Amino acid sequence: MVENSAAGLSLFDLLGRDWALDDAIDQVIFNEDDSCAVFKLTSGKLALAAIEDAESPKIRTRMDLETGRTTIRPRENPITPVKTPDISVCPKLSIVRFGTQGFAAICEDGVLRQITAGGQVVDRRKSDGQTVTAIAGTRKGDQIAIAKGTLIEVVSTSELTAIAEFTPDHSVACMSYSDDGRTLAAWGDGKLSVFGVSDPGMDFATYDVASEITEIGWRDTGSHLCCASTDNSFYLIDRVEGSSQRVEGYPAPVHNVAFSKSANALVTSGAFRLVGWDANDLPQNDEPGTPITTGKPGFVVLNAIAAHPERDVVATGYASGLVTLASVGTPQDMMLHQERGTEVSSLCWSKTGEHLAIGFASGKAAIATFPSQLFK
Repeated sequence: MVENSAAGLSLFDLLGRDWALDDAIDQVIFNEDDSCAVFKLTSGKLALAAIEDAESPKIRTRMDLETGRTTIRPRENPITPVKTPDISVCPKLSIVRFGTQGFAAICEDGVLRQITAGGQVVDRRKSDGQTVTAIAGTRKGDQIAIAKGTLIEVVSTSELTAIAEFTPDHSVACMSYSDDGRTLAAWGDGKLSVFGVSDPGMDFATYDVASEITEIGWRDTGSHLCCASTDNSFYLIDRVEGSSQRVEGYPAPVHNVAFSKSANALVTSGAFRLVGWDANDLPQNDEPGTPITTGKPGFVVLNAIAAHPERDVVATGYASGLVTLASVGTPQDMMLHQERGTEVSSLCWSKTGEHLAIGFASGKAAIATFPSQLFK
């Protein structure tokens, strides 16, 4: 258990860094080597926050050898400001990883540009005049998929040469790579198509997914996909059975879906608590599956979630500005921060799970760093 070593300071005061940005934040992502996080604003502007911190909570944490009690002292110096690169990206398209340290984005002029961790902007691929409708990148940052209506082009970030092309029988508005980067899912016009990027000659599968999809999450085994929908529901795709199941009845849009490998569970936002199912018995063929109860019910909708990459913990962000850490399958949750007068709009864990990036609709950006003792 970590205890405050200064009266009046919250847990977030001790673990977090925050910055006031000019507009609402709609995406947060870490680069592949966990050296930098980028916050994308709804205006298309970006802010880069270095993960290296001279006063990291890990440095300020001490354990008393006699009592075993762990304490953390407050910061003594100002927080390093974020960098704001001279770029304005297409607000409707995602930021993706580019190589091990950088990011990539499509700008309003259609040019693919690299943003380095240091804030430099480099033109990488000229526009061909066609409108980009979706973009996705692998976790490793070695590939980027660019959709232009009914054409998907997959390029290598090392050479920026095309390595595969796909032409589904529908336009594409949302895409996502599987964890291993070997498979690509693309949604649009009420259909979801799945392609084998590592084997472009393989026949692709198509599923009916009639609602508007805003996020696609993959199970680490590649057997299932979960699609977040704006119409207060989500779709679960079973690739083994070749089936599509809509799960409805949420009080709000489902912004985020995630598979937690450690908890062996599927979790979603969109309700008054974290909603989840046992990954061994997911909803299928109109059967409800085995639900998992997590946390405590409240009166405010859970807006955003992010599953920890190594632990059975899910970061949860509410429309009230509350951020908690929930232990899947238990009523236990830990309040991390309460931001007044706004809502949590985006959450993302670093690859190691040491850092949690948080975006708020007010424009506040934050990163919390967790000493290993906190989860013991």
